[in-house]
Amino acid sequence: MNHPKAAILITGDEITMGIVNDTNGGYLAETLTAMGYEVQSIVIVQDNAQFMIREMTGALERADLLVITGGLGSTFDDITLQTVARYAGRSLICDADYRESLERSFKSRFRRKAPADLERQAYTVEGSTILPNAVGSARGCFLKMGAKEIVVLPGPPMEMKAVFAEAIKHMSHPEAPFMRTVGLVDITEPEIEKTLEESLDKHENVKFVTRVKYYTGPTVILSGPNEEQLEEIVTSLREKYGENIYTTTGEELADVVVKMLVERKKTVSTAESCSGGRLSAILTSVPGVSAIFPGGIVAYSNEAKASLLSVRRETLESFGAVSEETAREMASGVATVFGTEIGLSVSGIAGPSGGSIEKPVGLVCTAISFGKRSWSYTDHFRGDRETIQLRAAHTLFKRLWRILWKEDYTG
Repeated sequence: MNHPKAAILITGDEITMGIVNDTNGGYLAETLTAMGYEVQSIVIVQDNAQFMIREMTGALERADLLVITGGLGSTFDDITLQTVARYAGRSLICDADYRESLERSFKSRFRRKAPADLERQAYTVEGSTILPNAVGSARGCFLKMGAKEIVVLPGPPMEMKAVFAEAIKHMSHPEAPFMRTVGLVDITEPEIEKTLEESLDKHENVKFVTRVKYYTGPTVILSGPNEEQLEEIVTSLREKYGENIYTTTGEELADVVVKMLVERKKTVSTAESCSGGRLSAILTSVPGVSAIFPGGIVAYSNEAKASLLSVRRETLESFGAVSEETAREMASGVATVFGTEIGLSVSGIAGPSGGSIEKPVGLVCTAISFGKRSWSYTDHFRGDRETIQLRAAHTLFKRLWRILWKEDYTG
């Protein structure tokens, strides 16, 4: 299957300087791939017209579609429209009605006259289609240059997504491939790739990409022209790795765990120390979690663990805050506080300081209290403070998923 080619150009000094992390490229690549495009490149470039034109020229020599994000604001370095117009050999046209609308909106919001630079957002490239922005003021545009297509989008992710939804209405639509996304735990990327390579020998035109999330495991994205082929491959993965597959439809692990808890009518609460609320944050990112999650407690000090979670002082004195004994009492304590069937707990040393020879940075103890049963674990995670916190939280969700999947609990 021949897919039309696409290229993505991300502009912004704040990105090339490392001040802001780009998320637009990944979103656009995933969306375009699902639409049937083959994304050849994602390039980040400074707000520099010469550099931008060089990248645009190279991209459109290879690709059928170029998507550009950033540089549509009203400051001096917002030069994307001017640069696209120059590249296309076209003029910039001012939309007087939109300029007046911007000025009225500014005056109403800030109670003063709009600055002259705001007019920049009223311009568009001659002969292009204006793409409205429902969540901001910087509009995008869509233009054709012969058989080539260019989409220009604002940089802020929320605005980019809204304007790209408008752009899709005007873009050429290739035949979208069928796709399946399989998420696994406790399997390495080389293991799964070897299995997939053997399966794909039997199926033409099927492609796969694996990505590894350091806190759960590999995700496999399959794409191909035939849905039955993909189902055969997914079935073969189930037969070999059934106990390790938490989704075949692309959900995040936390979404799957929450869904299982809702279906089983089991409630959960969290007690956290070194993770500082990561467990609760991940849970509450899932829609519908309120049905099974009444709340959590961040108990950082020993006094807080004792007074809020009823961790025994002799446990803290004998084993320390970072111990499986303390983690188990934290888990059962928080379940009692909130009246939930399940209690999750995390206590550890996230660093960069606070470690010792006996208990180094990265040591994390976690526990699950589930009715009359409990499980506790000790892990040694590598990475910076945030990485250790995230790995601890997601590893605990992985273990809870496995308990739920096996129905290895009572209560």
